[in-house]
Amino acid sequence: MAGAAARRGDRYNRRAAMPLVLILSLCSIAFITMKGSRVLMTLYAVDLGAGPFETGILFALYGLFPFLLAIAAGRIADRFDNRLLMYWGLGSYTISLVLPFFFPSLAILFIVAPLWGLTSMLWVVATQNLVGVLSSPETRTRNFSFYSLGESTGSVLGPIVVGLSIDTLSHQSAFLIMAAIPAFCGLAVVLKRDTIPGTTAVPASGGPQAPRNMKDLLALPAMRNALLSNAAVMTGLDLFNLYMPIYGHSLGFSATTIGLIMGAFGAAAFITRMAIPPISKRYGERAMLAGALLVSAAAFTTFPLTTSALLLAVAAFVLGLGLGCGQPLSMILAFNAGPPGRSAEAISMRLAVSYGAHVVVPSAFGVIGAAVGGVAPVFWTCAMIMGGGSWINRGSARRGTPTGQEK
Repeated sequence: MAGAAARRGDRYNRRAAMPLVLILSLCSIAFITMKGSRVLMTLYAVDLGAGPFETGILFALYGLFPFLLAIAAGRIADRFDNRLLMYWGLGSYTISLVLPFFFPSLAILFIVAPLWGLTSMLWVVATQNLVGVLSSPETRTRNFSFYSLGESTGSVLGPIVVGLSIDTLSHQSAFLIMAAIPAFCGLAVVLKRDTIPGTTAVPASGGPQAPRNMKDLLALPAMRNALLSNAAVMTGLDLFNLYMPIYGHSLGFSATTIGLIMGAFGAAAFITRMAIPPISKRYGERAMLAGALLVSAAAFTTFPLTTSALLLAVAAFVLGLGLGCGQPLSMILAFNAGPPGRSAEAISMRLAVSYGAHVVVPSAFGVIGAAVGGVAPVFWTCAMIMGGGSWINRGSARRGTPTGQEK
């Protein structure tokens, strides 16, 4: 009897794990385009004659609509259906990626950049929420680590695929290759829609009609820390994604070489994300985040000090060790800070900060880069921001405060 019960339990656990495995697998594939398309946008804009200011505005537009609508998307996921966001996101993302192939110009990039940001955000809100709610408290850090490993895989493959596509075919052809990937993922979601849970929310305290005020979430110390830490992480990621291609282009590197340098970041992120579960279990998520941001500050300091492609790849690798675990750690902190029934809203608040950084950081630093005529002040300013992010997590790093105890 006991053996039969155990076998039934094993079958149930396998069935329960199927949606999570599907979501994690599709995310790993979709991230190839989500990471590669931003590098492609930068390289195509530079090839068309855009300078730091224009490319900064492009990155700002990428984050505009997601910044304004991320929280609304999170509430849709909490109260209606995660699959709606997945359908809308992948379908519209595919269409918007095809447009530069048919209308090759700098002007079309200013149209599709905000569409890419909005549509990819819909997918990310739904999938991050599903990973969280389909995990138990004991497996959540591990599963978010798997999710982030898929993201780092995209960070490696995306820029490399883009660089090779540009050098062997053309910029326009690279857009078609990038569009084929979310099209495949969208087809898989449609075919496996019965496997994916729809609404996953737990009713919030006070019933399903209880008021949902962002101030309630911002009043939580753990949420405020997660948002501030995420702002520092996203600043670093945006400036690396924006200025490393510009810096590499100014040094005369080919698109493939720039893609390999960017891929070194993704490779390091993959490695460091494998270490998140054991290290965070011993020291806590915030302690690990404090150390990661300190490493990132050191890496940003070194970028302007070399013109060697090899040394830049090494510096990008070190940066990937730091910022690579910063994203999943801030994701875990935000999800854990959210009250029951508002997990997607908490995730979407973190994403709103992320996309807000996409709006503010590239445009602001684009002006700075154009004014000073060099990348050194930009990279060194970013190093100071990374140091500030490490500083705000220093208290829990000393105390080893578990994340969940800060609610």
